[in-house]
Parts: sequence; C-alpha cells; structure tokens
Amino acid sequence: MPPMRCELPARSGWVILLLFGLLIPAGCRDRGLQKSRQEATGARAAVARLELQLAAAKDEMAKMQAELKAVRRTRDELQQQIDQIKQERDQAAGLARQANELIKQVSAQADGQVGVTAALQKQIADLKALVKEQQATIEELQKSATVQPTEAVETTETTGTQPPPVEPNEER
Repeated sequence: MPPMRCELPARSGWVILLLFGLLIPAGCRDRGLQKSRQEATGARAAVARLELQLAAAKDEMAKMQAELKAVRRTRDELQQQIDQIKQERDQAAGLARQANELIKQVSAQADGQVGVTAALQKQIADLKALVKEQQATIEELQKSATVQPTEAVETTETTGTQPPPVEPNEER
C-alpha cells in the first residue's frame, strides 16, 4: 500500500491556525465586550450614586427652603415688632416733650408763687402788727371805759343825753 499522505495534519495546522485566527479576534471581542459590560455596570453604579446624591440634595434643598421661609417669617415678625417699638418710642418721646413743657410751666408758676408767697407773708406780718396795735388800743379803751362809766352815768343824768358810742377801730 502506498503510503497515504495525510494532509490532515497540514490541514489541521491550517485549520488550527484559521480557528486560532478566528478565535483571537473573537476573544478580543469578548474582552472588549466584557470591558464594555464592566464599564456599563460601573456607569450604572455611578448613575445610581448620582441619583441618590441628587435625591439627598433635593431633600436638603427642601429643608433649606423651609428654613428660609421660617427665617423670612421671623424676620417679618421682628420687623413688625421693631416698627411697633419705634411708634411707641415716638409716642413716649412726644409725651416726654409734653411733660417737659408742663414741668417748665409749673416751674415758672412756682417761681411766680414764691414772689406772691413772700408778698403775702409780708402782708400777714403787717396785719399781725396792725392787730397787735388794735388790741393794744382796745385794751386801752376797755381800761378807760371801766373808769368812765360813773362819769357817763352822771353825764346822762345831768344832761339827759348819751355820749356817742365809741368805735373800737377808731383812735381817740
């Protein structure tokens, strides 16, 4: 028998080479695909993290907006209180000015009253001196009247007329 030439090994070499040539790019494609899948998975994870961060940021923003509203409301209330306090201060200042004017008027009246009081005290002293003089005159007249009744009775009996009444404020 003639030897058979087996071209299978040579063909197998070509087949293997051909398969290897096909497998290498296919393996590279698998690696690229696998790398792309890993990148996509990483990107999905990053997107999920970003979505969580976005939700947290939205929550934080909502809290800040609520806090801002509260601060604005408080600011408005404080501004109203400040306006009311200013109004009360202005009223108090007006009342203080009126009280100051009234004090000045009363002080001026008091100063005038001091002069009037001094004049009245002098007049009272003068009147007391006059009263003392008149009391002395009355006492004198009373002493002289006790001595004269006998004379007055005699004058009435002898002449028939009565002496004129003596005024206590008159001086003889």
